[in-house]
Amino acid sequence: MRTNATIIFTVMMLTAMVCAVPALANDKNDAEVRAKLEALVDEYIDSCNAKSELLGSSSENIRRSASISCMKASFSHHHKAELIQEMLDSKIEPKPYKVRHFLSEKFQDSSPTTGLADK
Repeated sequence: MRTNATIIFTVMMLTAMVCAVPALANDKNDAEVRAKLEALVDEYIDSCNAKSELLGSSSENIRRSASISCMKASFSHHHKAELIQEMLDSKIEPKPYKVRHFLSEKFQDSSPTTGLADK
């Protein structure tokens, strides 16, 4: 009886360890994806900030574009954690074009300035 209990206990422990390994791998994978998404969001913010330096241009269209880029950078910077979590929940791949599209779409959805981009 004692031997059967020991065998059952051992099998249960081994099963628990085997099931825990994929969970640990998923946590590591999620951390890697999060880090890549954070880096891509930072690149997006830097890109928008670089474009916002054209606010002093003599062209009205360039000034408008620079102003919108400044607002995009500010929005992305202030909501970075929520945006990254939403990308993780939506399973957005950490690819530059997908992250840029996601961030631009979220900015347009939350901003009353979408009419400015259409002018």
